[in-house]
Amino acid sequence: MIMNIYHYTTFDTFIRIWLSEELLLGEYKNMNDLYERQKFCGIDIGPNSGISKKIRKQIGDPIDFVFKQIAKFHQISFCKDFKDGTKGCLSSMMWGQYAKNEKGVCIEFDKEKLLEWKNGYIPGDVNYDVNIPFITISSSCFAKEPDKEIRTAIIDNKDKVFFSKHKHWEYENEFRIVSDSKSSISIKKAISCVYVQNPYSTDTKLLKKLIKNKVPIRYIDLVTDGDYVSLCIKNLE
Repeated sequence: MIMNIYHYTTFDTFIRIWLSEELLLGEYKNMNDLYERQKFCGIDIGPNSGISKKIRKQIGDPIDFVFKQIAKFHQISFCKDFKDGTKGCLSSMMWGQYAKNEKGVCIEFDKEKLLEWKNGYIPGDVNYDVNIPFITISSSCFAKEPDKEIRTAIIDNKDKVFFSKHKHWEYENEFRIVSDSKSSISIKKAISCVYVQNPYSTDTKLLKKLIKNKVPIRYIDLVTDGDYVSLCIKNLE
């Protein structure tokens, strides 16, 4: 069974993605979630510190050092298909939030093909809760090689650090890829479809010339069912 994930973006950014065949990973400090930008964490150093003067001189403030190590991890976000069967490309909120409505596109990826790479990336589903987990780093991580030990501690706590968001963001239904050694992801042959809102716009016409039938282009339309209106997918002629 083919599983798809979706990335909403602007038309200009899509052109760069298509031509470069890669997705750039972004910094967490640019996230639009207050909790994610600040990364609530602490160190169980106790009243007597537990961190030698030599190490303190080397790294400076321990909390700042931890934040700097977390900042080395960049990420890219996708929307999944929803549990009720709604396709991830049919999120009205996501179109408005990240694709600037008719000015943007939704890129559909074959998840399996996108995840053919293995080394250097951490993929995972985002969990949503009203209780944001507090990250505790042991002072023992500062004993000899803080860089390596803190990185290990961050990865051991990856679900808390990278894959936890407040329930307010649950509508994003997010799948995420994280890395501290890669700045981009190859998307060669992973794009399975591109969605637009306006099939007659100038941008859509340019899109058809750019893609040249290498992947299908479909558009999002409204359909009425009695007293109700919903979104649907239509083929671009």
